[in-house]
Amino acid sequence: MTSPDRTSGGRDKSRVCRLLGQLAITPGLITPALITMSLIAAAVDGPARAESADGPDVADTLGAAITEGTPSLQVRPRFEVVQQQGKAEAQAATVRTLLGYSTKPVAGLGATVQFIDVAVADADHYNVPVLDVHSNRANILDPRAANVNQAYVSYEGLPDTRLVGGRQIIKLDDERFVGNVDFRQNMQTFDGVSAVNKSLPDVRLFGAYLFGLKDILNQQVAQRTFLAEANWSKFKQLQADAFGYWYGNEAAEYDVVPGAAGCYEGPTAQSCNSVTYGGRLHGRIGLPAQLKLDYVGEYARQSAYDGGNAAIDAVYGHGGGKLHWKDYYIGGDYMVMGSNDGRYGFQTPLATKHAFNGWAELFLTTPKEGLRSSYGTIGGMLFGSNLLARYYLFRSDFQDRDLGHEWDFSWTCPLTKHWQGGLEYAKYHAGNAGFTDTTSGPGRLANTNAMWAFVAAGF
Repeated sequence: MTSPDRTSGGRDKSRVCRLLGQLAITPGLITPALITMSLIAAAVDGPARAESADGPDVADTLGAAITEGTPSLQVRPRFEVVQQQGKAEAQAATVRTLLGYSTKPVAGLGATVQFIDVAVADADHYNVPVLDVHSNRANILDPRAANVNQAYVSYEGLPDTRLVGGRQIIKLDDERFVGNVDFRQNMQTFDGVSAVNKSLPDVRLFGAYLFGLKDILNQQVAQRTFLAEANWSKFKQLQADAFGYWYGNEAAEYDVVPGAAGCYEGPTAQSCNSVTYGGRLHGRIGLPAQLKLDYVGEYARQSAYDGGNAAIDAVYGHGGGKLHWKDYYIGGDYMVMGSNDGRYGFQTPLATKHAFNGWAELFLTTPKEGLRSSYGTIGGMLFGSNLLARYYLFRSDFQDRDLGHEWDFSWTCPLTKHWQGGLEYAKYHAGNAGFTDTTSGPGRLANTNAMWAFVAAGF
């Protein structure tokens, strides 16, 4: 009896199987989710095919899950220039490619795998901190890399619930505390299990356990981290979030601690571990004359956790508003990353840090004296382009010292159905804070100019 899978459909499944097999044996790309997909493909193309009189056989169902899935492709070439006082100019021409595939769900069960490749035209004109081979040049945090960006199995067979296990992207709220740092060519992804539940009316519950992460410098960092959050969204005028983040770095090597200040007195990577509890109120209020007002108020407290240094004790606060009129907006914000008497500054080790406290990235690590940011933003759509301008004033939370100021500008525009282009520019002026003594202040803050030009496509 001739198997129906030896038709053209069977040949398609064989090609899928061969492709997955080639990827599975590529060095560094073997992951549980990829192995799972390879085994499924092998089962589809294998000779042993148990048929059921009550419905389609298992192999056909699994075969459809593979062949009727959804591929994805994203490409982002970018040219970046950084000029920093005391350093040679840095230049980086890079291309990020994301290639992924998600199976068609079967009985609520699905799988996704996504590969990332960051190609570098010339690595001799910028410094990557973990490599430190061009330390005379300014830092650009985009090393060459090729690996698995995501690889997970998902299950949605329970009511109002989605479970995910494996390497995944996690973005919570505005990414102030947890994000994937998509701005960098190597994004941050997390290894672990997560769950989202929406059984309660207008309530979203999220929880995750993380046993590892891949950071923006392509380092694998062992974790014992827990994330928990509840979001209430009954009214657009008033919404509320409550969260707890237990950050546990379990790296064996001390030099893979994400940037932090004031917690290095201990001998291990665990000295910067912290727990953060907090809440947020936000919403949008309609006003006369087509005006709309967005507002936000946040508060959090951070303390030592899982071997963290006793100096870890600081608060976070943020208040802001943004007034919209048609396609235009203007806003103002005040953000405090508190300090424990100048010994430790509030940190957000899992955040999308580039989006906060200036694109020149002088404050990816909060100084141990803390940081107060006052900033105003204006932007909107003009001639089909998205424009934004922002101005920052920085001061320390401890002793209220001048930490400089910064201008940020961006322009993005859709070029075709799939392509868009953009320019971004940041200019930081250290003022009286330049080249501060590291024993009594926030360290080396140098005048910095940074520019990015990019195009991006998604299919």
